[in-house]
Amino acid sequence: MTDTTTTGTTITEGGVVLVDASTKSYAYTVNIAWAATIGLLVALVLVSLWQGARVKRALAEAEARKGRKSNG
Repeated sequence: MTDTTTTGTTITEGGVVLVDASTKSYAYTVNIAWAATIGLLVALVLVSLWQGARVKRALAEAEARKGRKSNG
């Protein structure tokens, strides 16, 4: 059996403090955190794709220079 006590807006049940949901709403904070996480993931993917394309171009240019040197 658990001991439940209520003091103001805090409910304590078996030593665990539970915040009364009617007094605090964390939906805004959670939504901001999700948006920031998704934004950072999208930015990471875009930067990775951009760098990959840049390296691919540099490699193609280096191979083209190498091909001209060995043929000429």
